[in-house]
Amino acid sequence: MRKMRNYISVAIMILASFSLSAQSLSKEDNEAINQRFEQFLTSTTNQEFEKVLGYLHPKQFEASSNIDLKEMAQLLRLMKIKLEIGATEVGKLNALSNQGDDKYALADYLLDMRLTLNEQNKAFADQIIGGLKSQFGSDNISYDASKYLITAKGKKYVIWVKEKALGNDWYLVDFDPKSPKTWKEIIPEKVLNEASVKTK
Repeated sequence: MRKMRNYISVAIMILASFSLSAQSLSKEDNEAINQRFEQFLTSTTNQEFEKVLGYLHPKQFEASSNIDLKEMAQLLRLMKIKLEIGATEVGKLNALSNQGDDKYALADYLLDMRLTLNEQNKAFADQIIGGLKSQFGSDNISYDASKYLITAKGKKYVIWVKEKALGNDWYLVDFDPKSPKTWKEIIPEKVLNEASVKTK
């Protein structure tokens, strides 16, 4: 269930429309990531969650083989949660060390959002809150049960990954500086350590 909460929170958070400014990345990589991110946001805004999940690195799902991706996408689409974005401070896109033919980039942003549930989807409140707490920290999440209103504020990091084995596309991997080795089966520890240093 922990993986499911993370997927739900990631799918919700990417609804925030913002652009990233690149540093130390080639023009080609910068354009490719921005284009990929724009497609990512468009699919999310249109609630095309099957496509949304396709932008996440596939190995993020391997640890939860019992969760079918299409079922997860259907769940997210049916939730129909009202999302409102407050002031969002745009972060930067920083290149991380290449590992052979594989490339990595760290992105950060400060997000302020409100999620309003309803009678039909309020049963998902605990799952969503749990996922958001794991992303932003317990102190940055509040829930007004009388209004079905979840408020989340905090800084978020993600790592874009381009692996030769996966083709020419960039894939999104959630990154928590407090647990930098969570995805060491996807990203080399050297790169994770570098990303962790850049968040300080």
